[in-house]
Amino acid sequence: MESSGGRRASVDGRPAPALRGRVLAYTGYRETAPTPVRRRETPAGELILILGFGKAHHAQPAPDAYDLRPFTSFVAGFHDRPTLTGHDGGQFGLQVRLDPLGAFALFGVPAHELSNRIVALSDLFGAAAEHWTERLADLRSWPARFALLDALLAERIAAGPAPSSEVASAWQAMRRVHGAVRIAELATRTGRSDRYLAARFRQQIGTTPKSAARVLRYEHAARLLARGDLPPAHVAVVCGYADQAHLTREFTRFAATTPAVVRRWAA
Repeated sequence: MESSGGRRASVDGRPAPALRGRVLAYTGYRETAPTPVRRRETPAGELILILGFGKAHHAQPAPDAYDLRPFTSFVAGFHDRPTLTGHDGGQFGLQVRLDPLGAFALFGVPAHELSNRIVALSDLFGAAAEHWTERLADLRSWPARFALLDALLAERIAAGPAPSSEVASAWQAMRRVHGAVRIAELATRTGRSDRYLAARFRQQIGTTPKSAARVLRYEHAARLLARGDLPPAHVAVVCGYADQAHLTREFTRFAATTPAVVRRWAA
């Protein structure tokens, strides 16, 4: 779902060791296209921060919104539905992939307020949003931008709310097995009730443990299918789905397409 004939250049960066586990990766990019570009973004177990340096990006403010809105810099909260993004011929900026608990500390708001939403960075940071993008855009190399971003993020995360140990432990356990875990077992490990864990997850991850696990399992299945060497029925077994029909239902929800289509894209 995008135009052809454009050009895209990107540079990846690794966050400083002090940010590891909270900030997952940086990507600097510049893209041009002769026609508008639209992309379907599917759920993943992370949040995305976009710092725009040029023309506006476009995104659905919520999955059920009909029109895309322009955003210069924005945050994509924890999604459990696909959403559309794009641009009208060019974009230049920096993408930051955030672990949900890192995002909770960085933005300092209950995570469920960002779930299934695209939010302008200025709504969360105020005047600091423009200050960040101006300082980053003024630098002349991606390594310099990544280094400045390390400092900016570290300062704000350190000043933000600390995730609870119960949620951090449960989230890490869930990620290790790509969501293939019983929620009752997670609650037992933390010594808390299902209801307590669900409330804390909603506050600090952005959704319930069950929904988060479904997203992680979908993400794992999508990656396996994208490799192109496993048929959907095999992926369903590996990822713990009841059968291929179950896998297809989950892909319809999270990607608005089927596992077979994803595998064909890879081929």
